[in-house]
Amino acid sequence: MAKKADKTHNAADKDKTKFIERGFMPAIILTIIAVVSITLLAFTESITAEARAYQQQVMADANKRAIFIDADSFPAEELDSAGASLEGGNAVDLSGDDSIIHEVYLAEKDGSNIGILITAKPVGYGGALTIMLGYDLEGNMVGLTIDASTQTAGLGTKVGEEDFTGKLSGFNAADTVSSDNNASFQVDGVSGATISSSAVFKGINAANKAAHQILGLE
Repeated sequence: MAKKADKTHNAADKDKTKFIERGFMPAIILTIIAVVSITLLAFTESITAEARAYQQQVMADANKRAIFIDADSFPAEELDSAGASLEGGNAVDLSGDDSIIHEVYLAEKDGSNIGILITAKPVGYGGALTIMLGYDLEGNMVGLTIDASTQTAGLGTKVGEEDFTGKLSGFNAADTVSSDNNASFQVDGVSGATISSSAVFKGINAANKAAHQILGLE
């Protein structure tokens, strides 16, 4: 009976050992898998963020050249002293927390200033729009681009389409652009996209004000 009991005890010990081994190994494997997965996810997110930033930079450069075809360089201005590098211009502080002006560039050809570029990011219905406007040295708006990809597809995104942007030409930095009857440059907004349209007008008017100050216009 004693031998039988010993055998039973030994068998139980072996089963217990196997159970412990099975218990630790899966846990270790799962931990390794989790660590690898998190690392790969973080790496992928980093690559995606870098790719997104690069794509945005390429698009921004293309927009600058589309607005100022003759320009060969676009030096950036510091937002707290925008226009300081512009001959005959004024240094303007656009760095306030509530400012929707995010970028200011000079447009140069053969080392001479031919205009300025201002990027505004007003908040629309689905997020911020990115509006880039170009002005010659007299304050005339010579071209603009609107990225409305954050807005409602098929509705708010229409503010970035030619049917709407084509109406936004011929105004000056001294103008107020709006759908209001008392606006100096009146444009109808996109039907059914009031918030997105209003955001565009807000961005344009903020850029107009900044350009007017930088260029020192009366």
